[in-house]
Amino acid sequence: MNRFSLRTYFPATVDSTMVEGQWRYDTTYYRVPDFQLTSQSGASFSQKDLEGKIYVANFFSTSCQGPCKQMSTQLSRVQDAFRLRPDVRIVSYSQKPEEDSPADLKEYASSFKANPEKWIFLTGQEEQIKALVRNGFRLTSSQDSAAKNVMEEPITKFFLVDKEKHVRGIYDGTDAADVDRLITEINVLLSEYNLENGK
Repeated sequence: MNRFSLRTYFPATVDSTMVEGQWRYDTTYYRVPDFQLTSQSGASFSQKDLEGKIYVANFFSTSCQGPCKQMSTQLSRVQDAFRLRPDVRIVSYSQKPEEDSPADLKEYASSFKANPEKWIFLTGQEEQIKALVRNGFRLTSSQDSAAKNVMEEPITKFFLVDKEKHVRGIYDGTDAADVDRLITEINVLLSEYNLENGK
């Protein structure tokens, strides 16, 4: 049976073993690290709240105009496409958490008709968000100065994260055609899980 499968991004290590005279390679991949942040409702939100979910992650700030608003408009399309799928979520992390309070996030979310059961906006400790930028989504080197630069520039990528916290797709969040690809690939990933579960 031919079926399309998504690649996994960000290999961490490759182990090799000899089996019956053949080298076999097993790659482990970076996972999005655990976090504890605050949602637009003021409630605590952590990686545990995403267990068993596929999610689309992005970075934004409420003060960012052009690219962030484009990305949020595109994420509204993703929300609509999967409105009946509780196992698909959207997580938007503030790049300026010291400026974006839960009340600011709630107002911003409302302007894009974000369903809080589907689309979560998060703020909190800047160091935690930097760690996600650096270690989860591999957007910079491990140097704090580089991480700070990335935090100051709009990040226009969307990341598709699977139930095992691996990144399975990277997209241009300002490009409608690339977001169409994201929607298609979410469906591919859902199909992979259904096949694994014998559905």
